[in-house]
Amino acid sequence: MTKVKNIIKKDRIRLQEFFIDHDTLRKGYVAAQKFRSVLHSQKIFLTAEEYERLEAHYALSKDRGLINYVDFCEETDYIFTDKTLEKAPTKTLTAFNAPSILDPKDVLNDAEERKLVACLERLGIDVLHRRLLIKPQF
Repeated sequence: MTKVKNIIKKDRIRLQEFFIDHDTLRKGYVAAQKFRSVLHSQKIFLTAEEYERLEAHYALSKDRGLINYVDFCEETDYIFTDKTLEKAPTKTLTAFNAPSILDPKDVLNDAEERKLVACLERLGIDVLHRRLLIKPQF
């Protein structure tokens, strides 16, 4: 669930609107295949085991093939705000912090840093001599 919450926080996705498209009778549940397709369409890529664990957690008690997407969406919406805030306006919320995309283990040592600086300087000199415009390429 943390992995899903991180993706939702990063991309600012509200999933309930996408689930409603697949729930024609507005009953609050969809088939497991529809559940997976909605997550996949919103670029929430999980392994088969992770999908199975989510489906098992949010499955309806009477039918294991149906997933209660309303509970799933309510839990993920707590990333953005709390629905009980009107009843308790003085309540303080804790912000959900998604992990940084920068890996602290992926740091250059001094020798690698010097090689990088030398490479960038050579590249800068070559760009200057050839009068290349690098910015339009990005």
